[in-house]
Amino acid sequence: MSGAIERPRRRSFAADEIARLLEGRLDASAGAEIPPAVDGVGDLASAGALDVAVVFDAVRGETARASDAGLLVAPAGVELGARAVVRVGNPRAALVVLLELFHPRERRAPGVEVGARVAPGARLGEGVFVAAGATVEDGASLGCGVEIHAGAVVGRGVEIGDESILHPNVVVHSGTRLGARVEIHAGSVIGRPGFGYLREDDGRQRRIPQVGRVEIEDDVEVGALCAIDRATLGVTRIRRGTKIDNLVQIAHNSDIGEDCCLAAQVGVSGSVEVGARSVLLGQVGVADHSRLAPETIVGAQSGVVGRVGPGEWIGYPAIPAPLARRAYGLLAKLPELFRELRRLRRAVDEPSSRDAG
Repeated sequence: MSGAIERPRRRSFAADEIARLLEGRLDASAGAEIPPAVDGVGDLASAGALDVAVVFDAVRGETARASDAGLLVAPAGVELGARAVVRVGNPRAALVVLLELFHPRERRAPGVEVGARVAPGARLGEGVFVAAGATVEDGASLGCGVEIHAGAVVGRGVEIGDESILHPNVVVHSGTRLGARVEIHAGSVIGRPGFGYLREDDGRQRRIPQVGRVEIEDDVEVGALCAIDRATLGVTRIRRGTKIDNLVQIAHNSDIGEDCCLAAQVGVSGSVEVGARSVLLGQVGVADHSRLAPETIVGAQSGVVGRVGPGEWIGYPAIPAPLARRAYGLLAKLPELFRELRRLRRAVDEPSSRDAG
C-alpha cells in the first residue's frame, strides 16, 4: 500500500468566524476594512491582505499598524488605528489556535509499504502506517493510527499506544511501552541498556545487565537524537504530557514527572526524580539520585546535586536563584574587595607591629 500523505483540505475563514474560534471579539473601528475571508496566518512583517497576524503587546503596536495583514489579533488596550482587530485575552494562546487551524497535522494514509519488514507475530491496529525500510519485530503491538516512518525499528514485544508517531530512524528497544499520542523525533533511541558497570579488583569494568524497561506515558513528545535508557531493574519512566527537546539524555531508573519540560542538551543521571511541571533549561546536568520537587525551574547550564526546589535554582551546584544572583553580582567586584581586605589587614597589623617595637 502507498502510505500517501493525507493533506487536510485548506479552508478560509471569515473574520467573525475567527473571532468565535478564538473566543474573542471582532473590533472594527470607523474606516476599518474587514476582509471577506482569511486563508492564512503570518507574522506582522510578512503577512498579506488575506492573512491574520497576532500582536502580542503594545510594544509591537507600531509594527502592527504598518502591517499589510488583513486581520489582526491583539489584546485589549493596544491601539491599532483603523484596522479590523479580534480582541482576545491571551494572544499567545490565540496564535496556537490559529496555527492549528491553518496548518493541521498531516497524517499518512494507512498501510504497510513495500520494503517494510513486519514480523508475522506483530500486531497492528486499524489505520497503522509502516514505511519502507522500517522494522517491526515479533511480538510488537501497534495501536490504532500509529505511524512508523522510514528506518525506524520497533523491537520485540514493544507496545505502542494509539496515534503515536515514530519519525525516521527512531529505535525503540524490546520491552519498551509507549502510551497514546507519543511522538518521538528522528534518530532518538528508547530503551537502550543503561550505562552501568562494576569495576573489578583488577581495574577492569564488567557490565551490569540492564534488565528493566522504559515506560513513556500518554502525550509525551521526545525531540531528535535523544536517548532514554532502560532501567537496571524496574522502570525508567517519563510521565504524561512531558516535552523533551533535542539532544537530551535520561539515564536508567529515572522518573520524570507529568508536564515537565526538558530543553536541549539536558543530561539526567541515573535514579533521578523530577517532580511534576518542572522545567530544566538548556545544558542542565542532574547528578545521580538527585530529587527535584514539583514546579522546580533550573536555569541554563546549572548543575543539580541532591535535593532542590521548588522555585527557581541556578548555578553549580544549583542554589536558589535570588541568592545566586546576589553571589554572581559580587564576582566582578572580588578583585576590588580583595584589595580592600588586604588594605584593612595591613591597617590592623601595622599598629601591632609598632606596639611590639
